Amino acid sequence: MGSRPEPVRLESYESTIHRPNEHPYLSGAWEPQTTEWDCPVMEVMAGRVPHDLNGVYLRNTENPLLEAIGRYHPFDGDGMLHSVRFHHGHASYRNRFVRTDGFLEEQREGKALWAGLAENPRKSTRQGWGAQGSLKDSSSTDVVVHAGKALSLFYQCGQAYKTDPISLAQEGKAAWAPSIEGISAHAKVDEETGELFFFNYSKNKPYCHYGVVDQEDQLQHYQAVELPGARLPHDMALSKQHVVLCDFPLFWDPVLLNKGIHATRFFNKLPSRFAVLPRAGGEVRWFEASPAYCLHFLNCWEEGEDLVLDGYRQLNPMPSSTHPAAPDAPKGHERMMVYLDLSLIHI
Repeated sequence: MGSRPEPVRLESYESTIHRPNEHPYLSGAWEPQTTEWDCPVMEVMAGRVPHDLNGVYLRNTENPLLEAIGRYHPFDGDGMLHSVRFHHGHASYRNRFVRTDGFLEEQREGKALWAGLAENPRKSTRQGWGAQGSLKDSSSTDVVVHAGKALSLFYQCGQAYKTDPISLAQEGKAAWAPSIEGISAHAKVDEETGELFFFNYSKNKPYCHYGVVDQEDQLQHYQAVELPGARLPHDMALSKQHVVLCDFPLFWDPVLLNKGIHATRFFNKLPSRFAVLPRAGGEVRWFEASPAYCLHFLNCWEEGEDLVLDGYRQLNPMPSSTHPAAPDAPKGHERMMVYLDLSLIHI
């Protein structure tokens, strides 16, 4: 048996982030990776890789390279895809940054150009992407495989960046993705039909859209799903016959939004609403439930005339802190969403 090939360092990027860093999402297990690697043969620590196991495991992550403008939120980091390929009893690894338009612009400038989720969007120096409008589309939220390509996606709606799932070579953007509204993370792929189902949301009427892309990567349907105002959906659900979109009472405060402030509130006097429509598109039927929030759904299926939806329901999704110093947070830390408190908002 020959010696195992050594990992190959392909490209290392210069980081301007101060190190060592005490920020909980810039240190420890969250310390950013700045190097792209190819590892042709990974060491098997125990047991063996089955010879009949062939495929690729893909993972998307946030890996910031540049010092943030003000506060850093873990959703702000640049997208980086990681791949472990299993093939004929071996496993190989590689990782690549998702070279989004925003990533390339910041690399040219050598500094952050967009403020993050926890910062005042007015601090962004360029027009941004997505529902908020001032964020960088980092394409770092999730990854799905459709029509033979891996698509990296952004939680506040951005472009769908195409990548070869084996080599991780980037292949531009999906041509069918709406140029203005973009596409939200957590699109669904039906492994039987090869279709992809997606949604997006924005601050402009009708506030939400739903679309279907066929197995040949062609847009087959795109329709408006009207909402009462700007909302913050994060996931959708898919069954054999239906698709479910959501309108939860956790969204940007409309009064503050009119002043350019994106402050999320839980309106516990409003119901949770679910839009049910045929997978191919068509009539939207709305159903109401008690006020709550659900970040992700687990499953959706038909049982006779019933449509069953599984998800993790949060009855009180707002943080409890009412003081800028967040006295109930662990020492040396801030609550992730403490900036939502009005006392921290300067109008």
